[in-house]
Amino acid sequence: MMLGKFTLAIMLLTAPAVWAQFSRADMMKLATDRCDMAAKTLNLSPDQVAAIKPLLHSKYVDMGQVKDVYLASTKSDAAKKDAKASLKAIHDKYNAQITTILTPEQAKTWKRMQKGWKDDLLVPNS
Repeated sequence: MMLGKFTLAIMLLTAPAVWAQFSRADMMKLATDRCDMAAKTLNLSPDQVAAIKPLLHSKYVDMGQVKDVYLASTKSDAAKKDAKASLKAIHDKYNAQITTILTPEQAKTWKRMQKGWKDDLLVPNS
């Protein structure tokens, strides 16, 4: 009886992680990690970090929502094409805003950093 309750408790605790593949909290953590890396790599000023952080948070939450919609879809070729287009539009929108905050030298490095994060733009397979 005790083992059954324990198993049920474990299932209930882990199920939301499976259901919410791109949860808001996970995407916010990813955005924070990206911001921290950018701050160190680009040697951002406190003002630049304050301006870029909310943009990155919004970008990654929006990207998570697109990925969630795709995962809930039929995963047809059309749905995948729409998801890719949406991810690219989100990426382009926020990167354009971020680039205006950076110095020209920082912007060059930012562009190289984005290439290293290309997996962020991939549409999930399952």
